[in-house]
Amino acid sequence: MGNGQDVRAAFRAAQAMEWLIVDGLGGSASGTASGAATRRTHSLLTTVTEPGHMKTLLVGLDERVMDAQGTWDLGATGEPDAVSAAPHAAGYASLEAFTRDPAPTWRMRAGNVVLERRIQMIAGHHAIVVRYRHMSGPDARLTVGPCVVCRSPLDLEREDAEMRGAAQGVPGRVRIELRAGDPALTLWHNAAFLPARVWRRGIRYALDDVASRAGASAAPADGALAERGAHPAARPRRGRRNVPRDSEDALVPGWIDGALAAGKPLVMVISTEEDLFRRLALEDRLGTPPPRSLAECVALIEREGIERERTVARRVVAGADFTARQAASAHDSPMARRREPLVGPADRWALPLGRALDRALTRRGERLTIAGALPIPCAEAGHPLRALPALVTLRRFDEAREVLAGEIEYLDEGLALGSAAPATEAPPGAAAARESDPEPALWLVAAADVYVRRSDDLEFLNGALYPALESVMQFYRAGTRGVRVGATGLLEIERDGHAIARADLNALWYHALVAMAQLARLVARRESGAFYLAWARELQQRFSEQLWDDQGRRLFDRIEDGVPVSALSPSQVLAASLHPLILTPPRARALVGAIERELFTPYGLREAPSGARAIPAWLGPYYSAYVRTHARDAGALSRVHDWLDLLRDALGGEHPAGVPAWIEVAGGVAVRSAGAYSTAAAGELLRAWIEELDPSAAPAARIEPVPVLVSPA
Repeated sequence: MGNGQDVRAAFRAAQAMEWLIVDGLGGSASGTASGAATRRTHSLLTTVTEPGHMKTLLVGLDERVMDAQGTWDLGATGEPDAVSAAPHAAGYASLEAFTRDPAPTWRMRAGNVVLERRIQMIAGHHAIVVRYRHMSGPDARLTVGPCVVCRSPLDLEREDAEMRGAAQGVPGRVRIELRAGDPALTLWHNAAFLPARVWRRGIRYALDDVASRAGASAAPADGALAERGAHPAARPRRGRRNVPRDSEDALVPGWIDGALAAGKPLVMVISTEEDLFRRLALEDRLGTPPPRSLAECVALIEREGIERERTVARRVVAGADFTARQAASAHDSPMARRREPLVGPADRWALPLGRALDRALTRRGERLTIAGALPIPCAEAGHPLRALPALVTLRRFDEAREVLAGEIEYLDEGLALGSAAPATEAPPGAAAARESDPEPALWLVAAADVYVRRSDDLEFLNGALYPALESVMQFYRAGTRGVRVGATGLLEIERDGHAIARADLNALWYHALVAMAQLARLVARRESGAFYLAWARELQQRFSEQLWDDQGRRLFDRIEDGVPVSALSPSQVLAASLHPLILTPPRARALVGAIERELFTPYGLREAPSGARAIPAWLGPYYSAYVRTHARDAGALSRVHDWLDLLRDALGGEHPAGVPAWIEVAGGVAVRSAGAYSTAAAGELLRAWIEELDPSAAPAARIEPVPVLVSPA
């Protein structure tokens, strides 16, 4: 890296590149390539507690390298004024390289010392592994202080006497207690621990600051953030006039201090599980005989994690290539006869989106679920079951079946569980609204249809799946908890005494009826199949008569108490993307054209015409509808490929960590994104990329890339 403006530009680029890793239980670690946390949702350890609530416990590491030449601060590498320097710091390390895969890894230069830091989570456990390795240069010393907090991912910590800190320790292990009733941390290390009680004050999160400067009408980078429900310690305290209200304090309970020399890695493991290594041994993950040192344990854990990532990558590429070849054959493309793979490891989207989908697979006890968004829930992320067909696209049938089995187990009077995400702050009334929302169950029917048709799992369909899905349809026909088929023949929901028939919901309802007709035939219930098909045809006619606006050449958004309401919303794309179409082809083309003119950006569909916020979760359905209504001509495919290149640039380049739940667009450029990655967005884009967009085709023309910065202004 250079000096002056070069350093600053490089730092900004590294700050915009985000990473995310998960533990498979709902917990995560995330941050930026620069090392600077730019959102309060960035942390090195966010866990899920027993009642299903999320706790952020470790926001960063206070790291310094010391040798004969001086002291170098490793925090927020690259820009000295990005963080407050310690009084004794002589300089800042420079970032020489960063990679997300197979685990976030930094190569940094501190004077003449070059070192590597790698961060990894242990699958199935709320635990993080940090390993430092001396790469070149003179021997040095490294001190690392964990910066601990105890808060919701959406809150801010404040200096608090109730935070206990280092409570007890033995050589190689220390227990860090937080507040009474909250989980404690156990830290294993292979150096010396120097206990202390130091508060690192005034930690700022740049993207959250941008949201604050944007005014009260603009949502923060990580979704709705409220003072309500925050821990008392997160509120402003008297006597701290010089500390910004939107900054954070973190407790450093002590420092790990050790030599940094060739062949002697310094390692740490931090977990909420005091008996972590005993559990790992019982799971037969430490080998026989067990390792004699912490460094050897970490090496085994690291190798296991790397091999798992390689296995995921192989499965993603193999499954995507198989489905892409099927799709090419269905589209009568000459690519179906190509001997070379249609999807390979260097594919622009298959591998990063496949990894994002894999990260969303989450264990809740014995149940496998799909998290709607990571690292925290986000209302704009879309329902997670929208991503399940992408699991089928990758031919991950076992996981898809297990998710479906868990979902049907929790059906209640035709209504699905909704979101599998842990609890976080939610606006009043949100829970009641979810209880009467038919959308999750309809996505369940759609996902089940895709799974059965691709897997031929008739045993599961006959045994548990079909009866559960049929109960959904019958409950809606008869009426259940504010959901019913009204006198108009459309599916209605009741809100505050008003009967509302939404266009998007009825397009999904039509798709579910057609799907049930197909499933009924597979279980030899021909009469039921004929009934569902007739019901679907009647709905199609009612939809066309009541929800199509002939004058505007688009859909009405909804019918409320018998009165059509004109508005254009991104979810209406379902009427042009779900097959078979509920609209006639000319009307589908007209709808796609209206959406393109008024809602489309390469970063997502705007929530409303002229709106600043775009929702990427609608890009997959939109691109499917776009290429179909353009008869899959080469020009349409080329344009979509170019738009996807713009999105990829906005997300950090070749290997994005995921697709944000929303992206704010100003002047046609993406300027800020959500602090949560949407599983539905990743799944919908992956499905469209493999099955609709001909991933092996090179665009005939390129759109000149637009400079994009999804980072602080």
